[in-house]
Amino acid sequence: MYNEKNYFLIDKRIINNHNGFMFNLYGKNTFNEDLSLVYEKGITPVDTILDCRYLYAHEDNRNLYESHYNDFTNDKLVPVEMKTFYDNISSNINALFENPESIENVEEAKKIVTDMVSIIAQDSFTVSSLVTILSFDYYTHTHSLNVSVYAICVGKQMGFTKIELEELGTSALLHDLGKTRIDPLVINKNGALTQREFIEVQNHPFYGWLIAKKVGIENKNILAGIRNHHEKIDGTGYPDKLTGNEIHLYAKIIGICDVFDAITTNKTYKDSKSTFETLVMMKKEMSNHLDVDIINHFIHIFK
Repeated sequence: MYNEKNYFLIDKRIINNHNGFMFNLYGKNTFNEDLSLVYEKGITPVDTILDCRYLYAHEDNRNLYESHYNDFTNDKLVPVEMKTFYDNISSNINALFENPESIENVEEAKKIVTDMVSIIAQDSFTVSSLVTILSFDYYTHTHSLNVSVYAICVGKQMGFTKIELEELGTSALLHDLGKTRIDPLVINKNGALTQREFIEVQNHPFYGWLIAKKVGIENKNILAGIRNHHEKIDGTGYPDKLTGNEIHLYAKIIGICDVFDAITTNKTYKDSKSTFETLVMMKKEMSNHLDVDIINHFIHIFK
């Protein structure tokens, strides 16, 4: 049995660039299972580690790994484990949005959320360690991953159970599935939308709800988060014009995380705002739209 505290997550992409490694590698397929030795230096063939979902190295080899194998460790503000975790699962999210009506891809998304809940539940995890990573680009797939991470963190802050965190994280990860039914030229348009385009974009929560039901999602909590994440407290949201407590808790949380990530992430057509500026704006200027109590919980995850 290996004590996981003595090991750190590494980037699986190094498999493609090296025929051998200067240290042993350990693997597992979910964050919940135990580590096992999958590559022994100088003895085990490299292809034995291809099936591992996550790879680890011993802390004694951290400096060696960072100096020889890890291309993105120049940003010392971001812990390598967090950056690696994010990059490892991003490709799976890409596949989900390329084929959103694939049951296999949706099941993979659920596995990703389970792993995210596990890593976020760890005492060593902090949202601030991910802010730099989550602010680089704004596309549907990366945005959905960001929103899921933030939502799970808020749920953890609010005392959600593991099952509730997995429901919330899954709903957040899938919240923009409906955008795959809208012309990408409209979704990524630089500039103001026409009235017709705006109406079509407003249909994406409903489209996402339909897709989720089509691939077999029956959980009402997950479906509510997808369908109602653009509802507003004062009833001016869409698609159902819900107000206050009519809006599901998951939808309220996802809506807040959605707004935060959209404002703080760099986009080609608009300068992003800092975390502090965005939180102040949400608290002072969006109280008619967003649940202030949840905003307070959201603010707390950055402390």
